Amino acid sequence: MASTEDDAMAPLKIFERPIEDVLAEFGSSAENGLSQAEAEKRLAEDGPNELESPPRISLLTLFLVQLNSVIMYLMMGAVLASAAIRATGDDKDKFLSYIDSIAITIIVLINATIAAVTENNANDALDALSSLQSPTTNAIRDGQEVQVDSKDLVRGDIVKLGTGDVVPADMRMLKANDLRVNEMLLTGEPEDVAKGTKVKPRVPGAAEKLTADNMAFSSCDVKAGAAVGIVVATGMRTRVGSIAALLNGTSEEDEEQAPQGDATNEDGVAPEPKKKEKKRERCLPDTKASNSPLQHNLEALALKIGYMAIAVCIGVFAVGIALETKDPEDPDTPSWLFMILVAVTLTVAAIPEGLPLCVTIALSSGCSEMVKENVLMRKLAAVETLGSASIICTDKTGTLTEGKMTLVAMYAGDVDYTVSGKGFDPTVGTIVTASSNETATSHGCIQATLGSAVLCSNTTLKLETDADSGVAKWMPRGNSSEAPLIVAGHKVGIKLEDLEKSLERVAEIPFSSSRKMMITVTKTVTASPLGHVAAVGEHTAHVKGAPNYILDKCTSYMAADGSVKPLDAAGKQAINDKVDDLSNRALRVLAIATKSFGATLPWDGDTETDEKFAKIVDGLTLCGLCASIDPERDGVKDAVIDSKTAGVRVVMITGDYLKTAIAIAKNIGIVNPKTFKEGNGEATDCGALRPYKDGVTYMPNADIDSLTRSTSVFARAKPEDKLEIVKSLQRQGWVCAMTGDGVNDAPALQKADIGVSMGLEGTEVAKGASDMILTDDNFCSIVKAIEKGRIIYAGIQKFVSFIMSVHLAEVLQIFLCIVAKIPVMRQPLQILYLILVTDLPPSIALGFEPGEALTMKRAPRPKTQPVVMNWMWRGIVANGIILTVCIFCTYLIALHAYAGAFLSDKITDSERTSCSIWPKGEMKPTLDLNCGRWIACSSESDIKTGVVGLFNTKCTSESTLTVAYIKSNQEAGMYDPTREQNDSHNAIDAYNVAPKNGVDATGAFYTQHGDPECDICITEAIRRARTCAFIALVWAENFRAYCSRSFENGVWVDTFANPSMNKAIALAQAALYISLWTPGINHVLGLYVDEIHGFGWFLAIMGALACLVGCEVYKFASSKFIVQVPLANFQGDEDKSVSAGDVSVEV
Repeated sequence: MASTEDDAMAPLKIFERPIEDVLAEFGSSAENGLSQAEAEKRLAEDGPNELESPPRISLLTLFLVQLNSVIMYLMMGAVLASAAIRATGDDKDKFLSYIDSIAITIIVLINATIAAVTENNANDALDALSSLQSPTTNAIRDGQEVQVDSKDLVRGDIVKLGTGDVVPADMRMLKANDLRVNEMLLTGEPEDVAKGTKVKPRVPGAAEKLTADNMAFSSCDVKAGAAVGIVVATGMRTRVGSIAALLNGTSEEDEEQAPQGDATNEDGVAPEPKKKEKKRERCLPDTKASNSPLQHNLEALALKIGYMAIAVCIGVFAVGIALETKDPEDPDTPSWLFMILVAVTLTVAAIPEGLPLCVTIALSSGCSEMVKENVLMRKLAAVETLGSASIICTDKTGTLTEGKMTLVAMYAGDVDYTVSGKGFDPTVGTIVTASSNETATSHGCIQATLGSAVLCSNTTLKLETDADSGVAKWMPRGNSSEAPLIVAGHKVGIKLEDLEKSLERVAEIPFSSSRKMMITVTKTVTASPLGHVAAVGEHTAHVKGAPNYILDKCTSYMAADGSVKPLDAAGKQAINDKVDDLSNRALRVLAIATKSFGATLPWDGDTETDEKFAKIVDGLTLCGLCASIDPERDGVKDAVIDSKTAGVRVVMITGDYLKTAIAIAKNIGIVNPKTFKEGNGEATDCGALRPYKDGVTYMPNADIDSLTRSTSVFARAKPEDKLEIVKSLQRQGWVCAMTGDGVNDAPALQKADIGVSMGLEGTEVAKGASDMILTDDNFCSIVKAIEKGRIIYAGIQKFVSFIMSVHLAEVLQIFLCIVAKIPVMRQPLQILYLILVTDLPPSIALGFEPGEALTMKRAPRPKTQPVVMNWMWRGIVANGIILTVCIFCTYLIALHAYAGAFLSDKITDSERTSCSIWPKGEMKPTLDLNCGRWIACSSESDIKTGVVGLFNTKCTSESTLTVAYIKSNQEAGMYDPTREQNDSHNAIDAYNVAPKNGVDATGAFYTQHGDPECDICITEAIRRARTCAFIALVWAENFRAYCSRSFENGVWVDTFANPSMNKAIALAQAALYISLWTPGINHVLGLYVDEIHGFGWFLAIMGALACLVGCEVYKFASSKFIVQVPLANFQGDEDKSVSAGDVSVEV
């Protein structure tokens, strides 16, 4: 901490200087203000009084940014390559020739659009911050009061403020008449702050207030009174401007150059932001800085997959060229051209096109479910990020607490009282004695204390119906510090509107920072229900304020029965001790006093306020003490324990005083009330972050990290302090969630890994800077979101593993086809259909898996942990190999059954003499085709037509040739009498066709190969085998989807417990049969289900079942290699204890 000598030597700040010096420094006059010419000159020098905001990134730019990745380059390359090759083919004019390129393009556009829309959040926080400023202001220029645009205000302007105004700039008060300003946007505290002109002398070593009492700050609301002040800072130099600067500077480079200090320089106003040297602009902006841990991990995974895909494509292409692999369905296509098409297929197979869509749908579903838990997600990745949170930095007021000051204790007539109930509902709770729990609503001292408190207030309480929800709520209107008194009054039947019928207010002295109390005087016009007020026609003064100030003026006190007794020094000391006791419990204590006057008041209408005050406060009677607190929310204590059980540390960062913060922290379990001791490092004032004499410069990062490592409560935090704390925790590897509701919270909300703002009481600035909004402002909802985030992440790991094994299998299958010279098993469009139509629904359903029992007892995963861990990679490879072996074997069997061969060269061999085709309904091939062919010929060497190749010495009449052929086949043992007539007719047909073609033929001869009818053994055989393998793969993937629901449990464990999975499998099966049986779609996809017959279906189901068995056997064998991790090891209290010996699967 700063030494007292350093404090004394530090230059005086703007709020510590005499007002004459301030006026002289700014060259202004309190009476005349600035001249118009001088104001225009300063406006030109300083710029307008408005907040700067960075340029928005358009949706189109964000879309282009999404295309700037290795994965997208590969996809677009595949599109161009496929389209270019199709454009050189015979069917280049047909639309369906380009269906592969079109489908891949659509996938690219969908993925890029989803990502771009997700990131399109713009600068909502800065827009909301700018909207807080008032459009016009009353200023004095050239001695005249004029109305000017607030953006045209300059330093030195004299400005007038009134109730309802928004302070247009940072101002030092020249005059203040009972001015009260709400500074919640800067401090986070809801109470209105009294402002005056008094300069408080610096007390060496004493903590400095967050906002000086003689300053009013830009964008704060004036709640009461009037004032005149001089503008000392405008635009980005104001306190709220410093928050805008923090919102602008979110990159690491900005952090390095950000000033190490708060928003005020030695004068107490914000310094002008330093202009960084402008760097060369990129063509596209870098939007990765704000990515969540999941997005970073998925991007790293995608990059790894992209490079692997490039390597595989190049490798397979090289192997195919070396082996001169050709397309069996189009042998005339050059090998290199065919291998380019195979590379396109491999690209489609290797890249997980459906992964971004699965992640988006899983997160969107999680966001929808979180709405039911009062959590509104502004960014899709936020719910998962919160699931990885290892620390929650939370504001106190309105988040951990109700945000509603509530009267909880009273002391009157030497008796302690307890007030029950929370919030503003007077129908809940009552007042009882603390010792005996006896109802005390009718005690004389209670009636007197609350009666005078209500009469000395200007706040009302009414039951109002919300226009949107239709829900009726009790709402106070007026000063927030008076609300608990009014609510407590209602609980004992004391209402201001009832009292005003018999007690007429005739005078009021508002609260001021110097008097520290408020006074009202009533005249009793009729009999009053309050027994302590003066008789009819007489007057009573009612006083409320700071206990020490009021107690000094008291000469008597009211006993429990309402009687008045003298108050001596010992009695005052006892009451002061009680005040200290209540204050040590973080309660805000007000003293209530009264004094009776006769029929005539001791002053007249011209008496000054201070003189009236002096005459009233002499000889007061103390009615009692009222102690209020902003109570913790219901369920918060349990939520804090649940967080700690889950290994999530909770840190309170508040603008409130340290004692108040510690009291709340003890109540809700952030610090242990049994072991906590002041000075043990668990709670600290944020001044410790800035120990130097200027109170601005922060400690070195290492020292800040050392402090934040063990501190759980930070008090009196400025916006810059909150930001430094968050940055420190992030440097140490914590995934940091930050909650807040005020403008002062916005920079930290934006910087945190996940910002959580309040929906009911939160400002639009905080909401704009956050990732998620708690619609009920309840800390308990954060814990529910953490659990949901963890469940979603576990589901993401499962479907990533599932999808990756599918793509690995696709690549391996195509690679084996090329290396083994087997017809390529699958076409690009079939792969896309498999991945995006039949495999996608089960993949998405894995993201909806219910959480395990130990989800919220496991420690948070490390920030740098990859989505796919090493043991998961082993499972991906193993499952991919199992799937490859099963489906590849299914394909080989189908090829051999339908084509009679495995290899492309054998299937397309021009010397082939026969093949077998399976008739419909048969379980074996019974239709044998003879590939022999009769060819017309001539035995004459002098051919009239000159057709080359027609002459053949064997050629004679078709009858003798037929006989010769039959005899030769008989001798070879190949003669089939049933085919004699057929052969004869073929010979005759060949002979007769020749003359019609202008060829002179004298006969015909026979070859054992070359019949075009045998081409069916190539085209039909390959497409039949592909169809069979396609069906087998869909079924195998559907079986594997159920297997993938758990990394360790068998498929038979709660098989159908996930309704989403059951629906997804039904949808995948429906998509399969649509693709098989719908005319037009099936042939476009290259599927001919009507040709595979019963054997094909039997083969497909057997291949799929073999895959199911293989994957389950591997799961059983590998279960011992799954990483087991200990739980968070949190030791709670007796009824919340956690066994530290349990272990859980790290997923």
